[in-house]
Amino acid sequence: MGFLKKIWKEISVFGLVFVIFIALFAYRQATHVELTTISKTKLVEKIKAKDSFVVVAGSDSDNTTLNYKDVCLKYLEKNHSDHIYYVNLASEKDATSYIQKTFKTDDGTVPSTFVIKNGKVKTQKSGALSYYRIAELFK
Repeated sequence: MGFLKKIWKEISVFGLVFVIFIALFAYRQATHVELTTISKTKLVEKIKAKDSFVVVAGSDSDNTTLNYKDVCLKYLEKNHSDHIYYVNLASEKDATSYIQKTFKTDDGTVPSTFVIKNGKVKTQKSGALSYYRIAELFK
């Protein structure tokens, strides 16, 4: 009988640890957010498919873009239903002309945020935006 009590105790401790692990994993899944990095090719495909989305065009070699990505992540942490795509233009020789050509705009500032509706640029915001300016994009 003592043997069964010992086994039951071990199983219950393991079960408790297992439940805690599952709860922490579920919490992480529910609270973890990230910018979805897409390739330049995928961006063009989404525009041609007349999708509606918000995209940030920037360069990982630029400190302003890196800081702006952090602000975007803070926004997404509080607004899980919103989604922001990110296109890294670090490998592009002339990011300004790429932005102008792809989004058909005169302003090629890096970083730039675009609200695309049905494949057309509805709004362009140049430079790094604040948390509240990002929130305005989703209204």
